[in-house]
Amino acid sequence: MKKSNNIFKGNFFEKGGISNQAPFIIFVVFLIILQIGISFKSIDVIIETNEINKEIFDLGRQSISLKTKLMGLYKRSVVEQKVKEFDLETSRKLPFVLEIE
Repeated sequence: MKKSNNIFKGNFFEKGGISNQAPFIIFVVFLIILQIGISFKSIDVIIETNEINKEIFDLGRQSISLKTKLMGLYKRSVVEQKVKEFDLETSRKLPFVLEIE
């Protein structure tokens, strides 16, 4: 504990303070480099997350658009127009139930 007090008292550079504190200095430098690396990696992850969120948003809009088009194709009038190409018509009679004894 006495060696670490040298830093706080201000006599760190006296009496071989640097050579005595070399492992601590190396450790602090390592932590600083590690922090810089982690911050760059986190920025890359944030950018990638934003790009994926934009892509999800665009796909959601595209999905809504396709659902709207599909709902338009299910309309009775549209189906009747498509079926007219095959000379088919909508039945005007009500359906009846077949009963089997």
